[in-house]
Amino acid sequence: MRSLIFNRFGDPSEVLTLEEVPTPEPGPGEVRVRLGARSINPSDVLTVRGQYGRRPKLPATPGYESAGTIDAVGPGVSDWKVGQRVIPLGVEGTWQESVIASEKALMPTPEGLPDKIACQMLANPLTAQLLLFDLLDAKAGDWVVQTAAGSTLGQLMIQLAKLNGINLINVIRSRRGVDALKAAGAEHIVVTEDEDLTARFTEIAGKTPITKAVDAVAGETGARLANALGFGATLVVYGALSMQPMPLDAGRLIFRGLTVKGFWLTDWFRTATKETRDKNLGEIAKLLASGQLVPPVEAEYDLADVHAAIVHSERPGRTGKIVLIG
Repeated sequence: MRSLIFNRFGDPSEVLTLEEVPTPEPGPGEVRVRLGARSINPSDVLTVRGQYGRRPKLPATPGYESAGTIDAVGPGVSDWKVGQRVIPLGVEGTWQESVIASEKALMPTPEGLPDKIACQMLANPLTAQLLLFDLLDAKAGDWVVQTAAGSTLGQLMIQLAKLNGINLINVIRSRRGVDALKAAGAEHIVVTEDEDLTARFTEIAGKTPITKAVDAVAGETGARLANALGFGATLVVYGALSMQPMPLDAGRLIFRGLTVKGFWLTDWFRTATKETRDKNLGEIAKLLASGQLVPPVEAEYDLADVHAAIVHSERPGRTGKIVLIG
């Protein structure tokens, strides 16, 4: 089978190669899933570069999200059958044709959901839901701010906010992204290249202080957002797209009661109870199956075209997920 492999950390164009490897066989309590689609997330590319929070043992295959069809079952497996469409949970190394998964690390793909959407179920929809409702406890009528609003996760935040009556202010870097964001359903948009966050927040929300925010950029953008929030605000940082440290104002922390905390989905999966995981995944599955939540897909690439796919995934102004197929 084909597998994308890197033997050292570095630029994906230099270290990531497509190789033929033996097709694995499932052992007791395991199934083999022939994958139909895999998402490209920033964390995947950072892993290849050796810049993510956890480094895999080399040689390694990138990828965390995927969806496909069971094509072999190991001894003792009774709950899953060949031909069932599934989403592997917590299975790493998905940038290859097939993966081995424990029978306990699978969920059925919602009926009618194509692999290119199902393979996005874990990272972005789940993170958006957890950010809004678990970490910020956002409710109908609340004001919430997000940076990187044009990202796939940002667009899912827009959809979730609308479904739940939450007022969402969407911060983006360039005015070039305004029209695409409006097309995605955004009502309130702030552009950091030529607008002051504090002034625009007041213009949009009036005298209502903004006390709930999420940031995926860090650096100066994250710091500007922190400084524009109201008294007692909570800022959740879940990404660092700028690859720069966030220079926080100590006065905001001390005298304005600002709370800044980080969120890492990998750690959530490690610490959440099975009941909590199943509840959240079940809710996401229903939203995706009903069409109320729609992760945008901008392009599909074969595994052999991974280098072009990664370049596309990092292109400014991208409006949907890049998916690997084949």
